[in-house]
Amino acid sequence: MRILKHDAQTVRVRLETVEDLWSAQRVIFPGDVVKGRSERKFRPNEEDKAERKDVVVTIKVERTEFDTDASRLRISGVIMDGHPIEYVQLRSHHTINIPPKYELEISKAEWSDYMLKVVKDAVSDTSRPRLGIIVVDDEKALSAVLLGYGVKFRREIYSGLSKRMSQKDFKIQQEKYYKEIAEEADSIDVGIVVIAGPGFTKDDVKDYISKDRKVISGKDLVYENASNAERTGVYEVIKSKKTAALLGRERIRKEFVYMEEFLKGLGGGASHYGISGVRAAINDYEASTVLVNDSELGDGEVRKVLDLAESKKIRIEVFNSRDEVGQQLGSFKGIASVYTD
Repeated sequence: MRILKHDAQTVRVRLETVEDLWSAQRVIFPGDVVKGRSERKFRPNEEDKAERKDVVVTIKVERTEFDTDASRLRISGVIMDGHPIEYVQLRSHHTINIPPKYELEISKAEWSDYMLKVVKDAVSDTSRPRLGIIVVDDEKALSAVLLGYGVKFRREIYSGLSKRMSQKDFKIQQEKYYKEIAEEADSIDVGIVVIAGPGFTKDDVKDYISKDRKVISGKDLVYENASNAERTGVYEVIKSKKTAALLGRERIRKEFVYMEEFLKGLGGGASHYGISGVRAAINDYEASTVLVNDSELGDGEVRKVLDLAESKKIRIEVFNSRDEVGQQLGSFKGIASVYTD
């Protein structure tokens, strides 16, 4: 994402990637005003066939939808302005379909610091390499990629190995399995791939790849331990110290760390959750960080609590509600606070 314009009420951005579309949705709410390119059906006369015309429309937002399958952000609302004006029907409903490589202007009564932080984090994410992860054992491998909006699981590869095979057939099938893992690592569009798992399988994969480095070109491979080749193994890799060095400030790992701090603080009174609980913690100076799901940002009462936290210089961290950690925060009403010295 790139910020093209920024003042107290308006931010104009260029949405470069699918992750940028998700970031934009997190800060666009009903009542906001957005301006962007779109298409409208135009019929000069009732008997004429409708034609699609390129227009620039300004709409008052009623709802948004992020379609990961189509890689589109849809913003629906009422048209307030547009040009060419002859192709625009004011006060009619319209949906802007936004793909990557799109410029969008977002206007609010006021941009709070925590919402601007979502946009600025997306700007820094654009230049930060994403991470590929493959967890492996002797039965299967599971691949995933760490995106700006969370973890996307790709595919499972089954080894097809059996103790009933002859030694020769076992060796042939094993090489085929390692080759598929190497090809999957090569196909992930990232600069770094972590290959992890229990036992010796990951070491055997490493030996296989090192014998013919041409099977994977143009990326770094990192090998790590994991307790299994399931989704929990992928999340385990994300939280590991070795991966932390690769991810740096990567958002999803921070979410795991903050959630662990919150859970630890529940027993001793250092953590609170829910709108009333977090508001009381802020007013009683018992909150140093507020955690909130992006799905809650459209709630007016939640935003009042966040504005209160912002006024008292308390850190606000916005979670992805669709990730494992965001779902966990959702079970605590989507907003929580933690106090650390």
